[in-house]
Amino acid sequence: MNDDDNNNNKPIAYSCSGCDHVAQVAHDIALSMHTAGLAEMSSISGVGGNVEEIIKKANSGRDIIAIDGCRRQCVKECLLRNNIKATHHFVLTNMGVEDTDNKPISLIESSALLKLIYASSGLTK
Repeated sequence: MNDDDNNNNKPIAYSCSGCDHVAQVAHDIALSMHTAGLAEMSSISGVGGNVEEIIKKANSGRDIIAIDGCRRQCVKECLLRNNIKATHHFVLTNMGVEDTDNKPISLIESSALLKLIYASSGLTK
């Protein structure tokens, strides 16, 4: 069984690719889901770039978890441009995180977001 077979029933996680701290936290949360084996992280840039293999995966019928860092909601917009709707969509700044370029998010705050997103997405190990 290859890695793709192991992922066929897992939700697909897409995260923000921005350059500020909320973007990094969004990425870290999606990566955490992936490394914990709870979701398969995929490329939102590939969705935005209309890469055939990545669009096919996004349209596979699996749940999609979209994690945006800020109000611009680039992950959601990339998906929608390809007629893909997220099953679960999170915007970290709507969850009380401040969007700044120079103020890191604390580990406590990141952990709280991670737990909330896991619970809201129905992810458990």
